[in-house]
Amino acid sequence: MSIAGFTSLQSAENALVPTALGPSLPEWLLEIAPVSAPSPALRVPRTRVLFDENNICWPFCCPLDRLPLDDDAVPAILLRHVWQPGVLADPLEDALRVLRPGGLLISVSANPWHRRAWQELGRSALRLPSWPHFQVLHARHALSLGVPSVSQWRGLIPGLTPVLVLVARKPQRPARVEPLKFRQPRMAAGAAPVSLCKAA
Repeated sequence: MSIAGFTSLQSAENALVPTALGPSLPEWLLEIAPVSAPSPALRVPRTRVLFDENNICWPFCCPLDRLPLDDDAVPAILLRHVWQPGVLADPLEDALRVLRPGGLLISVSANPWHRRAWQELGRSALRLPSWPHFQVLHARHALSLGVPSVSQWRGLIPGLTPVLVLVARKPQRPARVEPLKFRQPRMAAGAAPVSLCKAA
């Protein structure tokens, strides 16, 4: 089965994804998307990584769930349409590995109850994650979850919005506190001088 690019969802993604980024933009963003998916318009520098049915195929080749990136290296990640019938790997865990503590994760999926998803996939659209399932996929990890305000209530009504968008933050690492170490008190070597005083 070939993967879908969901080109018919472009206008919906253009509206929702920038909202999900919020007012404080990251320095740059790593976008992971299907080869045939047009990219949403964003005001932030990005690096695109494209995948086909089996693996990431551009600008390098590797399994979708094993990114050749350092731990805690990426300030923000946009996962687009990775949860669909043609994709066997789940890249979420590895995406969280490379995401910086406190970094932003935006996940986008087609709504299985919307006609545009059916135009792309036919009956196999039912294998896309629905809104509760989409949240559960992310809740398995220690993430602070949220949704863009525009889609918060619309995503709960089947068929109303063509795109499901979930926003999450990787937890910050707690500051490392070293216990204070006090040296044991020691008496000074030698005899104390005797003071001479006369009583009045």
